[in-house]
Amino acid sequence: MFSFATVTLAMSAKPLPLLLALAMAPLVGGRLQTVLLLIDLWLLTELLAALVEPEYQFGTLLLERLIASGLQLAIAYGALLCWRHWRLGSTSVSAH
Repeated sequence: MFSFATVTLAMSAKPLPLLLALAMAPLVGGRLQTVLLLIDLWLLTELLAALVEPEYQFGTLLLERLIASGLQLAIAYGALLCWRHWRLGSTSVSAH
C-alpha cells in the first residue's frame, strides 16, 4: 500500500504531464469531458513511458498512472481557478 502511494505521488509530480494537464484544464466542463480528459492524459503518460523506457509494457502501472493523471488534472484545474479568482480580484480593486 505504501509503495502504491509513493509511486502514484512520484508520477503525479512529473513536470511534462502536469504542464499538459494545465493546458487541458480550461477544457473541463462537465463529468464526461473530465473523464475524457483524464483518459487522454493517462494515455499520453503511457505513450511517454513507452517511448522513454523501451522495456515498458503498456498497462503495467495502469491504476497508478490513472490516479496520478487524475491528481494532475485536479491540481491544474485548481491552479486555473485560483488564477481566475486572483485576476478577478485584481481587476475589481480601483485606484484612487
